[in-house]
Amino acid sequence: MDKTYISKQDGLKLFHLWLLFLAGLQLVLSADGETTELDNNDEGSSLNCTIVGPDYVTVGVPSSFGCYCSCAECTYSMSADVPSAQGQDYMLAFVLRSWKPAVTVNCTVTDSNTQGTDTITKHLQVLAGPANVTISGPSLMTPSMKYTYSCHAYCRPSCTYAWRADKGPWVGGPGNVVSVSPKADDKFKILTCKATNTVSGLYVTASENIAVVAGPSEIQIKGPELIDIGQKYRFECTCECLPSCQYAMSMGSHTVRGKVVDITVDHPQKSVTVTCKAENTASKKTTSASRTIQVKGLNSSTRPEETSAVLLVAFIISAVFML
Repeated sequence: MDKTYISKQDGLKLFHLWLLFLAGLQLVLSADGETTELDNNDEGSSLNCTIVGPDYVTVGVPSSFGCYCSCAECTYSMSADVPSAQGQDYMLAFVLRSWKPAVTVNCTVTDSNTQGTDTITKHLQVLAGPANVTISGPSLMTPSMKYTYSCHAYCRPSCTYAWRADKGPWVGGPGNVVSVSPKADDKFKILTCKATNTVSGLYVTASENIAVVAGPSEIQIKGPELIDIGQKYRFECTCECLPSCQYAMSMGSHTVRGKVVDITVDHPQKSVTVTCKAENTASKKTTSASRTIQVKGLNSSTRPEETSAVLLVAFIISAVFML
């Protein structure tokens, strides 16, 4: 390990710059701009040495430390019980890749005038997370009903949790559970959980886009207003529905499943009426709509009951083959 000789005046300047750097680092590591106090726990030193840096390290987050002594001319050697630790003179940087109970940082100092040597030690708390933040709860909500969701994260020593629905304010509490009640006009809710490490202030968020049951509404039957005898025409039922709807198309007393049906009129008839019924697969709420379609080429000599019977047969056969 290389050692460098520095004067006391140069050392003071570098030390002050180092303190500014560490203060900036703490601002980055702390949530919402809060600064964590630097509190050294160095073991006794005859050269009045101190190790400057935070009292903890976080798994996966770069950490830096500095060593300073009151001697006029000193050489420094820093180390830590971390495989990736790299010391250069009075500075040390490393990234802890996995959790362990504690980390020890050492600084060995030699007074160039007296050749006296001293070693000081700083014991660090090891933090982890937040990581693997997840939200658990129902994947579908019904308006005006209350639903409970929980947030989970890997944290050492612990995490606090806060919630936000859509773009609303953050709401926190002593636990990791929140209740949500969607409004009638909500199409979905974006639920976000923020897990914050209680020591480092680092936080991670996770979001879930949760669908809200809606519909059926705005139901309509699409197709021509006027049809010719002997020609095939397609009619389709549509509506607004979340998560989905089941459909049934009917004419008279005959009903077929599905949202699309083909109709062919073989005999004159003044008009035919098609009805669509939609049912929400989640809420079981239903709605229906009907359309009366005019038929060209009405022959008054044809008895209505005969025409109706033929038309129904054509309707049913066509619908079965189409769905």
